[in-house]
Amino acid sequence: MNSKKMIRIVVSSVLLVAIVATCVGVYKTGSTNTKKEQSLAEETKDTDGEELAANDSQDMQEEESQESGTENVEGTKEVEDQPDQNTPEAEDAQAEQNTQENPEAQDNAANESAATENVEAEAPEINFSESSLMEWPLNGDVLLDYSMDKTVYFPTLNEYKYNPAIVISSDVNAPVLAAANGQVLSITTNEETGTTLTMDMGNGYQAVYGQLKEVPYEEGDTVASGSVIGYISEPTKYYSVEGSNLYFEMSKDGTPIDPVMYLP
Repeated sequence: MNSKKMIRIVVSSVLLVAIVATCVGVYKTGSTNTKKEQSLAEETKDTDGEELAANDSQDMQEEESQESGTENVEGTKEVEDQPDQNTPEAEDAQAEQNTQENPEAQDNAANESAATENVEAEAPEINFSESSLMEWPLNGDVLLDYSMDKTVYFPTLNEYKYNPAIVISSDVNAPVLAAANGQVLSITTNEETGTTLTMDMGNGYQAVYGQLKEVPYEEGDTVASGSVIGYISEPTKYYSVEGSNLYFEMSKDGTPIDPVMYLP
């Protein structure tokens, strides 16, 4: 009897221990699953939150882009609507408006216009011909005549030679006038004729003025007949005996001609 009772007690204890162990296992399993479910739920919540935030950010960027595009379109429209102020018409209109608002500017514009008209009116015609006449470049005696068919005597050189020009006596500092309308081709200095000005008179005619100083013109300048083109200088060593003078030469198509034939 004691033996059976003992066996029952042992069996009951074993069963009790098994039941307790089973309950503990079930409890742990339930707790683990609950934690996993909570963790999964939290992760899902975080993911949904991130996606929602990303969507919100994207929507905001799209709205900003649309607003920026709208501003750019409006700005472009304003630029297109604004008239171009750099066009010649706009500049002329602005200049006219400034002139109307400023009487002094009107006077200046009128003076400039008048000056331009005067320059155009005063521009001499360069059209010398066989029938044209020159005026004497200065008053004085002809010391040496033009001579290309026979030689003439040069006192300073003490020799006879051909002379393609006329040599006119004059005082130092006497003004020299342009014998005809022309354009300055060159201003040079050489040993024989000193400062020498060559002028184109048109149609192949040229005039050469030598023994000058203080020439007020430059190459390319247009000179009217009778204008002062310089002053008589001290004679070069080639004309020391003849004294101060004007060397005056004329040519047609490069061939010397007698200037006296075209002087009154």
